[in-house]
Amino acid sequence: MRKHMINWTGKHILIVEDDPMNFSYLDILLRPTQAVIMHADNGQKAVELCMKHMGINIVLMDIRMPVLDGLEATRQILTIRSGLPVIAQTAYADESDREAAIKAGCCEFLAKPIRANEMLDLIKKYLD
Repeated sequence: MRKHMINWTGKHILIVEDDPMNFSYLDILLRPTQAVIMHADNGQKAVELCMKHMGINIVLMDIRMPVLDGLEATRQILTIRSGLPVIAQTAYADESDREAAIKAGCCEFLAKPIRANEMLDLIKKYLD
């Protein structure tokens, strides 16, 4: 899938990522889709954003972060916004990490380094 062919105008994507370079990479990949990109650099901020902005359509959640890790942030977000798609993304991509993410409520799991087309295809399943 080519990102210039995707139009997610009016959709809100929350990227939860503490590493500025990783956030920039995801932001660059998603900007051409016309989605509104929001950013939280820790899990606690992600929970707060999901409480304040009920228009968030999907969350890309880094698992290992400061303040509140991605698994606990996902659990808290889903108590506020049941059914909100949360896609885990992590450099720690063994089977136990995948299982922990799914158990916490993530609907999908992406291993870093993230491949653009794989990520866009996963998001498309939930936004289109």
